Order: sequence, then C-alpha cells, then structure tokens
Amino acid sequence: MGEHDAPRQPADPPAWEQDDRAQARDEGADAPAPPAPPVCPSCGRVCDRRPTYYGAYVLLEPDTRLPAHAVPVRQRWYVDPDGRAWNGGGAEPARGAYCLVPHRMACPALVLLENVPCDRTA
Repeated sequence: MGEHDAPRQPADPPAWEQDDRAQARDEGADAPAPPAPPVCPSCGRVCDRRPTYYGAYVLLEPDTRLPAHAVPVRQRWYVDPDGRAWNGGGAEPARGAYCLVPHRMACPALVLLENVPCDRTA
C-alpha cells in the first residue's frame, strides 16, 4: 500500500459548525428539513419553512408581515430574494421595515403551555 492508498480518516467538523448549531437553537431554527412537510410538531399547522444561511430551517408564520419595530428583538426574520431567511438579531430595524415572525411566537400549543401553572412540589 503506497502513501496515497492509506484509508482516509473522517474530517473533523468545521470550526463554525458548532456556532451554527448554537445559533439555530437560539433563534428557533429547528424546523424539519425537506422532504418532511413544513408542519409544526407542536400544533400541526402548516407553516412557511425557509432555509437559513447556516443550513437550518425555520418555520415562519404564513402570510404575516409586521412592522419590524413592533416585533420583539431577536424575533424579526427577513427573507432575501433567494428565499433564505435571516434573523435580525438585536439590530435596530430600518425605518418602515417589515419582518416575518417565527411560528413559535404564535403557536397555539406553545402559548397554551406557557400559561399552564407548574407544580414544583412534585
């Protein structure tokens, strides 16, 4: 076996991959990837699924564009002409800007769960 015939070792994941996974988790970009349907696993509603620039997918509320200044920080999503979504983070939106909101902000199943009292004695 020559020096070029040695078995290849799996490459370490790129350094940015952990950052991308953390960003996806923090931003709620945890939608199922195609070919799975763009359905919320909590409430079953069909949403607008968009790819992100870091390889994850986010479920956005369909047909809902709101003035960006009225949407909480880190919940403002924008879609570029190529269809990829990106989160505005903590940046101040441009005057008159509109954004999309993640489905998890409006998901009836998640909203209901937030209001259920927690019995911490159990």
